[in-house]
Amino acid sequence: MRLTIVLAFILLGSITYSQEVPDVYKNLGKNEKGVYLKKGKEKIYARKADNKFRFRDLAGNPKGDENGFQLDFKYKELNGKLYFGFINYNDARYPQPVFFKRYANIKKGKAYIDIAGNFSGKYDMVGWEDTGKGTLGYRIVDENGHFIYDGKLSFRYENENFSYVPTMIEGPFVDRVTPHSAVISFDITRPVKASVEIDGKTFGDKEKARHHELKVDGLSTNSKYDYTVKYLDRSYSFTFKTAPRPGSREPFTFAYASDSRAGQGGGERDISGSNAYIVKKIGALAMAEEVAFMQFTGDLINGYENSRERMNLQYANWKHAIEPFAHHFPVYEAFGNHEAYGYEFLDKRDDSYYMLDHFPFETNSAESVFRENFVNPENGPPSEDGSKYDPNPDKQDFPSYKETAFWYQYANTAMVVLNSDYWYAPDNHNYTGGNIHAYIMDKQMEWLDKTLTKLEEDQTVDHVFVTLHTPFFPNGGHVGDDMWYDGNNKPRPVVGNQTYEKGIIERRDQLMDIIINRSEKTVAFLTGDEHNYNLLTIKPEMERYPKDYPHEKLPLDRQFYQINNGAAGAPYYAQEKTPWMEHVKGFSTQNALVLIDVNGEKVKVRVKNPDTLEKITEYVLRE
Repeated sequence: MRLTIVLAFILLGSITYSQEVPDVYKNLGKNEKGVYLKKGKEKIYARKADNKFRFRDLAGNPKGDENGFQLDFKYKELNGKLYFGFINYNDARYPQPVFFKRYANIKKGKAYIDIAGNFSGKYDMVGWEDTGKGTLGYRIVDENGHFIYDGKLSFRYENENFSYVPTMIEGPFVDRVTPHSAVISFDITRPVKASVEIDGKTFGDKEKARHHELKVDGLSTNSKYDYTVKYLDRSYSFTFKTAPRPGSREPFTFAYASDSRAGQGGGERDISGSNAYIVKKIGALAMAEEVAFMQFTGDLINGYENSRERMNLQYANWKHAIEPFAHHFPVYEAFGNHEAYGYEFLDKRDDSYYMLDHFPFETNSAESVFRENFVNPENGPPSEDGSKYDPNPDKQDFPSYKETAFWYQYANTAMVVLNSDYWYAPDNHNYTGGNIHAYIMDKQMEWLDKTLTKLEEDQTVDHVFVTLHTPFFPNGGHVGDDMWYDGNNKPRPVVGNQTYEKGIIERRDQLMDIIINRSEKTVAFLTGDEHNYNLLTIKPEMERYPKDYPHEKLPLDRQFYQINNGAAGAPYYAQEKTPWMEHVKGFSTQNALVLIDVNGEKVKVRVKNPDTLEKITEYVLRE
C-alpha cells in the first residue's frame, strides 16, 4: 500500500530527524544537526541528501495560455531538451507517447510546449481541436544527453486557452489478482475522486486522493474483463483476467525476471536508474506470451541512495517502462539490495564508509519507500520484533516486512516471496548494527516455515516456488557474498550489541532444510542478483561446503533447482569457479525472460531473449 503523505517532501527534514535512534543500532546519535556516527570523540554526521529537485516538481507545475504550457521543474541547474508527443489512448492497447519531430529547450529548469503551433491540422493525432482535450507525454533529457524522467500532461482547450487537468502519471496497474477480485492502482498529480467501472459496477473513492487503490470484486473466476478508470472528464479503458479457482489444473504461463537497474549503452538503457529499454522488451514479450502474471524479484533500480527524492524518481521510471503492459496483468515486485535507501557516513580520516537503513522505519526506511511505490499482498511476517534479538519487546524496533515478504496463489501454484535484503546495512554493519546481504533473519524464516507447512497441507496447491533476490549458490558476480561469501560462514547480522548465532552458510542450510527436505511441493528457487541466466541442479551429492567446514552438514532428501535470472538489463557478470559449477547448465549473459508453463502436474521452463526473441533454452522441471 502506498501511503499518502501529503507533506512528505516538504517536511522530509523533520521526518528524518524527529525520531529517536532505534535500539537496533549502536554507535549512533542525533541532535539538532542530524544523525551522527560516534567514533571515539568524533561525531561523523550523515551525508546530506543534496536534493536538487523535488520528485513531485518533475510533473512540471504547468501553466497554460492560448498556445500551450509553460513547465517549471523548479530545478535551476537543469538545462537540456524536452521531447514531447501525444499519447493516443484510443489507438493502441499499450499506449505510449509518440514523440514529435521538434523539441523544446530546457533552460534553468523551465521549458515551453507549443501545442497550437506544433499539433494542429495534420499533426492533431488525438483530435484535441474537436474534443478540447488530450494528453501529452514528455521526456526530460539533460545537457549531457542523460534521460531523467518520462512525464505526462493532460489538458483542456476551451475559450481559446489551454488549461491543465490533474494527470494520471502512474498506472493504472492491475494488482493482487484473485479468482473474484483485483486491485486497480494509479497516481494522479493532484487530489481528486476517482472510480473504476467494471462489469456494470462502479467502485470509487470516498475522498479525494493522489494515490488510489480501488478493489474491484464480485467477479467470475478465470474471466476476462474490460475496466475503465474515471476521474473528472477523463476515462481510460483496459482489460485483465481474473485468476482460475484455487486448485484449477488448466494450463497457464507466468514470467520471471530480476535486475533491471541501469545498463550501459546510453538512451533508454538508463533512465535515471532503470534499464527502461529492456523492461519494455520484457513487458512486451510477457504480453505476447499471454502470461498470467510476472514475478520480478529485486534490483529494479540503481538505488543505494540517501535521497528519497531520487529513490522515487527511479521507481517512477521503472513503473513507466512496465506500465503499458501492467495495465493488463499483475506484476509482483520484490526487494533487492539496490532498493537500499539509507544514511551514509564517511570518516575522512581513514576513508571508512558506513551505510544503514534509513529511519524512522515506519515512514522513512527503504522498506517503507518500496511499499509506497508498489501494491503487493499483505500476508507476510510483521517484522523482526519479538525475536530473541529484539532489544526492546515493548516497542517496534525493526522495519515492517509489509509488502516486501508475502505469498500468493494462482490456480494450483503458489509463489512465496522473501526479502533477503531486509534492514540492510551494506558496509561496516558490525560497527553500527544491521543485516547483511542475503541473510534471512529469524522471524522471516519462522514465517516461511509456517507458510510452507500450510501450503503443503493445502489440497489446491501442487507446485510452490520460492523467490528471493539472492541465490543460495552464486555462480557469477556474487560468489563473494550471497549465501556463500567465498565459503566464509562468519558474516551474520548484528542487532545492537548482539551478534546472530548462525552464520550465513548455516542459515542457508536451515532454509534449505525447510524448503527442500520438509516440503515436497516446492519446485525451485527463483533468484537474481547475478546478472545472467543459469540453471543449477542441486543434487544431494553436490559439493556445497568449504574445506574444513566445522559445522554440521545438511543432508538433502531430493534433487532441487535454482533458476537464476538477473538478466533484465543490468550490466552482465560472467561465470566464476565454484564447488558446484559442474551442475550449472545454460549459463548465458544475454538479456533473458524466464517463462514457466504450468499444465496440471507438469512444469516446463522456456527462456527467451526479450530483445531478439531468440530461444536461449528450454527444459522440463516436473513431468
